[in-house]
Amino acid sequence: MQRSRFVFLAAPMPGAPQGQPTDGVLWMLVSPNNRPLGRGAVYHAAYAGCRESVLALQASMDRIVPVEGTVPASGQWTWRIELDEVAVALSSRSYLRARECRYNLDRFLEALPHAEVVPGTRAVRRGRRAASEPITPLSGGTLAAPLVPPTRLAYRPASGIEPRRRDASR
Repeated sequence: MQRSRFVFLAAPMPGAPQGQPTDGVLWMLVSPNNRPLGRGAVYHAAYAGCRESVLALQASMDRIVPVEGTVPASGQWTWRIELDEVAVALSSRSYLRARECRYNLDRFLEALPHAEVVPGTRAVRRGRRAASEPITPLSGGTLAAPLVPPTRLAYRPASGIEPRRRDASR
Protein backbone atom coordinates (compact mmCIF):
# COMPACT_ATOMS: atom_id res chain seq x y z
CA MET A 1 0.00 0.00 0.00
CA GLN A 2 1.32 3.41 -0.94
CA ARG A 3 1.59 6.16 1.64
CA SER A 4 2.19 9.87 1.75
CA ARG A 5 5.70 11.00 0.94
CA PHE A 6 8.00 14.00 0.81
CA VAL A 7 9.31 14.81 -2.66
CA PHE A 8 12.09 17.32 -3.28
CA LEU A 9 11.85 19.80 -6.13
CA ALA A 10 14.81 21.63 -7.67
CA ALA A 11 13.23 24.85 -8.92
CA PRO A 12 14.15 28.43 -9.75
CA MET A 13 13.95 30.49 -6.58
CA PRO A 14 11.68 33.51 -6.46
CA GLY A 15 13.60 36.77 -6.24
CA ALA A 16 16.65 35.51 -8.15
CA PRO A 17 18.36 38.26 -10.19
CA GLN A 18 16.99 38.60 -13.71
CA GLY A 19 18.88 36.48 -16.22
CA GLN A 20 20.65 34.50 -13.50
CA PRO A 21 18.59 31.40 -12.75
CA THR A 22 19.38 30.24 -9.25
CA ASP A 23 17.95 26.87 -8.34
CA GLY A 24 16.99 25.89 -4.85
CA VAL A 25 15.45 22.78 -3.36
CA LEU A 26 11.96 22.86 -1.85
CA TRP A 27 10.06 19.95 -0.31
CA MET A 28 6.44 19.04 -0.97
CA LEU A 29 4.31 16.56 0.96
CA VAL A 30 2.05 14.55 -1.36
CA SER A 31 -0.73 12.08 -0.61
CA PRO A 32 -0.70 8.46 -1.85
CA ASN A 33 -2.64 9.60 -4.95
CA ASN A 34 -0.01 12.34 -5.65
CA ARG A 35 -2.21 15.22 -4.51
CA PRO A 36 -0.10 18.02 -2.96
CA LEU A 37 -0.87 18.37 0.76
CA GLY A 38 1.57 21.20 1.59
CA ARG A 39 5.05 22.49 0.88
CA GLY A 40 8.09 23.91 2.59
CA ALA A 41 8.28 27.64 3.24
CA VAL A 42 12.04 27.90 2.61
CA TYR A 43 14.30 27.08 -0.35
CA HIS A 44 17.56 25.27 0.46
CA ALA A 45 20.87 25.27 -1.41
CA ALA A 46 20.99 21.47 -1.68
CA TYR A 47 18.94 18.32 -1.22
CA ALA A 48 20.77 17.40 2.00
CA GLY A 49 19.74 20.63 3.77
CA CYS A 50 16.16 20.30 2.57
CA ARG A 51 15.99 16.69 3.72
CA GLU A 52 17.33 17.68 7.14
CA SER A 53 14.60 20.33 7.47
CA VAL A 54 11.95 17.66 6.77
CA LEU A 55 13.41 15.31 9.37
CA ALA A 56 13.60 18.17 11.90
CA LEU A 57 9.97 19.04 11.22
CA GLN A 58 8.89 15.44 11.75
CA ALA A 59 10.88 15.29 14.99
CA SER A 60 9.29 18.53 16.23
CA MET A 61 5.63 17.55 15.82
CA ASP A 62 4.88 18.42 19.45
CA ARG A 63 6.05 22.04 18.96
CA ILE A 64 4.37 22.98 15.69
CA VAL A 65 1.61 25.58 15.62
CA PRO A 66 -0.91 25.45 12.75
CA VAL A 67 -2.32 28.84 11.74
CA GLU A 68 -5.29 29.43 9.45
CA GLY A 69 -6.20 32.74 7.88
CA THR A 70 -7.26 34.59 4.77
CA VAL A 71 -5.20 36.28 2.08
CA PRO A 72 -6.22 39.97 1.99
CA ALA A 73 -6.05 40.29 -1.81
CA SER A 74 -8.44 37.41 -2.53
CA GLY A 75 -10.22 36.61 0.74
CA GLN A 76 -9.38 32.93 0.21
CA TRP A 77 -8.25 30.74 3.08
CA THR A 78 -4.74 29.34 3.56
CA TRP A 79 -2.83 27.69 6.37
CA ARG A 80 0.77 27.60 7.53
CA ILE A 81 2.72 25.62 10.09
CA GLU A 82 4.99 27.54 12.45
CA LEU A 83 7.85 26.15 14.47
CA ASP A 84 9.23 28.55 17.07
CA GLU A 85 7.20 31.36 15.43
CA VAL A 86 8.80 30.80 12.01
CA ALA A 87 6.75 29.52 9.07
CA VAL A 88 8.12 26.13 7.99
CA ALA A 89 5.23 24.78 5.87
CA LEU A 90 2.49 26.32 3.75
CA SER A 91 -0.69 25.16 2.10
CA SER A 92 -0.03 24.27 -1.51
CA ARG A 93 -3.09 26.25 -2.61
CA SER A 94 -5.79 28.56 -1.27
CA TYR A 95 -9.37 27.56 -0.46
CA LEU A 96 -12.72 29.26 -0.93
CA ARG A 97 -14.09 28.08 2.41
CA ALA A 98 -12.66 27.86 5.91
CA ARG A 99 -13.87 24.27 6.30
CA GLU A 100 -11.97 23.21 3.14
CA CYS A 101 -8.83 24.86 4.50
CA ARG A 102 -9.27 23.14 7.88
CA TYR A 103 -9.91 19.76 6.22
CA ASN A 104 -6.74 20.01 4.12
CA LEU A 105 -4.68 21.19 7.08
CA ASP A 106 -5.86 18.12 9.01
CA ARG A 107 -4.82 15.84 6.09
CA PHE A 108 -1.36 17.45 6.12
CA LEU A 109 -1.00 17.00 9.89
CA GLU A 110 -2.12 13.35 9.67
CA ALA A 111 0.41 12.55 6.94
CA LEU A 112 3.36 14.53 8.33
CA PRO A 113 4.75 12.19 11.01
CA HIS A 114 4.63 8.97 8.95
CA ALA A 115 5.39 10.21 5.42
CA GLU A 116 8.21 8.55 3.52
CA VAL A 117 11.22 10.72 2.63
CA VAL A 118 12.00 10.13 -1.05
CA PRO A 119 15.69 10.32 -2.02
CA GLY A 120 16.85 12.72 -4.75
CA THR A 121 15.27 15.75 -6.40
CA ARG A 122 12.99 16.34 -9.36
CA ALA A 123 13.72 19.26 -11.70
CA VAL A 124 10.94 21.81 -12.08
CA ARG A 125 11.13 24.62 -14.61
CA ARG A 126 8.83 27.62 -14.86
CA GLY A 127 8.09 28.43 -18.48
CA ARG A 128 10.13 27.03 -21.35
CA ARG A 129 13.86 27.44 -21.62
CA ALA A 130 15.64 27.89 -24.89
CA ALA A 131 17.43 24.85 -26.30
CA SER A 132 20.77 26.64 -25.97
CA GLU A 133 20.14 27.78 -22.38
CA PRO A 134 22.24 25.70 -19.97
CA ILE A 135 20.68 24.12 -16.91
CA THR A 136 22.30 25.52 -13.79
CA PRO A 137 23.32 22.64 -11.48
CA LEU A 138 22.57 22.85 -7.78
CA SER A 139 25.47 23.88 -5.64
CA GLY A 140 26.72 21.22 -3.25
CA GLY A 141 26.73 21.39 0.50
CA THR A 142 24.16 22.42 3.00
CA LEU A 143 23.10 25.84 4.11
CA ALA A 144 22.67 26.81 7.74
CA ALA A 145 20.30 29.70 6.96
CA PRO A 146 17.57 29.70 4.29
CA LEU A 147 18.34 31.39 0.99
CA VAL A 148 14.97 33.11 1.03
CA PRO A 149 13.32 34.23 4.26
CA PRO A 150 10.30 32.16 5.27
CA THR A 151 7.15 33.26 3.51
CA ARG A 152 5.06 35.60 5.59
CA LEU A 153 1.44 35.54 4.48
CA ALA A 154 -0.64 38.54 5.39
CA TYR A 155 -3.39 37.11 7.52
CA ARG A 156 -6.52 39.16 7.90
CA PRO A 157 -8.97 38.27 10.64
CA ALA A 158 -12.19 36.86 9.22
CA SER A 159 -15.28 38.68 10.48
CA GLY A 160 -13.29 40.61 13.08
CA ILE A 161 -11.74 37.54 14.75
CA GLU A 162 -8.06 36.80 15.22
CA PRO A 163 -6.25 34.21 13.06
CA ARG A 164 -7.04 30.82 14.49
CA ARG A 165 -4.09 29.01 16.04
CA ARG A 166 -4.79 25.36 16.45
CA ASP A 167 -3.50 22.96 19.04
CA ALA A 168 -1.29 20.50 17.13
CA SER A 169 -1.99 17.70 19.60
CA ARG A 170 -5.43 17.09 18.05
